Amino acid sequence: MLKRIAIIPSLLVTAILFWGASCSKDDPEPRTREMEWEELDAWMKRLENEGHDIDTTDLTIFYIVRKKGDGPFPKIGDDCTISYIGFANGNKIEDSNDIHSNGKWRFVYKPPHDVAGFINAIGYMNKGSEIEMYIHSDFAFGAKGTAKVPPYTTLVYRATMHEMNPAK
Repeated sequence: MLKRIAIIPSLLVTAILFWGASCSKDDPEPRTREMEWEELDAWMKRLENEGHDIDTTDLTIFYIVRKKGDGPFPKIGDDCTISYIGFANGNKIEDSNDIHSNGKWRFVYKPPHDVAGFINAIGYMNKGSEIEMYIHSDFAFGAKGTAKVPPYTTLVYRATMHEMNPAK
């Protein structure tokens, strides 16, 4: 009987060690806002070092103008038509070709959208412009993420403004 009682603590210690080792290897560190901003800062520095001209919106959405457009920038109530594609961690999450019959989204500026940073950056586009936006999670999916987007993930959108007509 004493031998059986002596074995129980050994089994418990062994089980705890195996459980602790398996948890520490398989469970990645949860993402934080600070981790995202460190990655985003390094990403923007790398792009600047590669010669890209990075600008920011009033909400600190980073963007690169890939092609300059002409004319005014949209104001609330203006009629806009854009095409776009959005990515998270290199994976496509949204594409105007998959959503709109002609691949272009026509809307009255400022429409509701799940990604407020996307709408904010559209305000920095004029007719014919093409931009690449880097939208931090504060103005995307935040701490909750989505089925396709992990928490605290920066989104990248590429957009082209095909038409921009001021409200009448």
